[in-house]
Amino acid sequence: MAIIKGRRFFVVNGPVDPGEGDAIEITVTFASAPSSVSSAFPKMKFNKTKAILMEFDDDSIGLLTAYEKLSNIFYTDGCGNNKNFSLGLALNARNNYNDELWAGGLFSNKVTFAQAIALKPLGLAIYNHSYYHEPTGNNPIPSKNWTFPDKNFTEMDAFILERYGYKANVLVVPTNYAGYQLLARDNGYLCGLSEGTFDALTPYPSQFNALGSIANLPKQTYTAIKRTFSDNWTNAGAQWTALTNLVSGSNDFFNIGSHDIGDGTNFNSWIDSIKSQLGDTVLFQSMQEFMEYKHLKEYVTKTEAISGNSVKITLDYSTVPNQNISWYDLSLLLTSDKAITNVSINRSDFALSYNATTKLINVKKRKTVWT
Repeated sequence: MAIIKGRRFFVVNGPVDPGEGDAIEITVTFASAPSSVSSAFPKMKFNKTKAILMEFDDDSIGLLTAYEKLSNIFYTDGCGNNKNFSLGLALNARNNYNDELWAGGLFSNKVTFAQAIALKPLGLAIYNHSYYHEPTGNNPIPSKNWTFPDKNFTEMDAFILERYGYKANVLVVPTNYAGYQLLARDNGYLCGLSEGTFDALTPYPSQFNALGSIANLPKQTYTAIKRTFSDNWTNAGAQWTALTNLVSGSNDFFNIGSHDIGDGTNFNSWIDSIKSQLGDTVLFQSMQEFMEYKHLKEYVTKTEAISGNSVKITLDYSTVPNQNISWYDLSLLLTSDKAITNVSINRSDFALSYNATTKLINVKKRKTVWT
């Protein structure tokens, strides 16, 4: 069912569309006929065991400083291919005092439209942070007869689509204003991030500055996420404590937001520490990419059929609720008694990688432009 609200076209039902039909067929060939074959989705993409999810709020220019480092730091897909560290950017459209476009080039501390769009191929995700950050100031909300927060949310969704060619499915609640989490849930978003505002929804993890366990995230189409936040990019910042706890503890992810990282010196040291302590076991990406993998693996229909010395694994995306997915990636771990000699896929629009030794298979595709 589709609902039109003002300039915004919501798809609230129906399956996800990965293009060129719904089913993906992966054919795995073995050295000889296996007696049994099974496959499972690892808890995280690329079979990683830890994840750090990060975003900048308020269209912060700190994003560009961060990407100077992140574009040159990598983890692998478990099959020999590098993927750079990446994150999200939470956007507002206009200044709530003078109504100027934040990304229009007039504010030196904001990322411009062109700069953000250029980073999409490097894994940037774009989030809805409300059209105006605040309901007060000299902004024209009363004269526009806007309701708050409803119109602020829907107009920002439309603004992101119009100006960035991107369909947001992650919310960052502005300040601590109520109503945004429910709006995001009811309008097809995957998750909403906040330090403490959840509109009576159960947040995960339950405590501020706590780490989460992906096993505790329920299967549901919308999740309220309690994130850590730090504008203190000294050695006393919350990001260092979170990293220490991630390395030493049993929990496996945390989400952190920031407004700025200064000249990037301490941020770069933090990133280097992540690599030195966690190596190639960690994802560093946006919450959107993280949650989209979880969403897909929980709702896709997977079947297996053995024939001689091969097995065909079918991934049917038609059972996945449409949440405006950007990353269609899935990872599979095979269990079999025979060695893998080849893996192929029936879709030219998906990239394929595999590791014959660990029997990890990845299918990858990203949508970055909506019209």
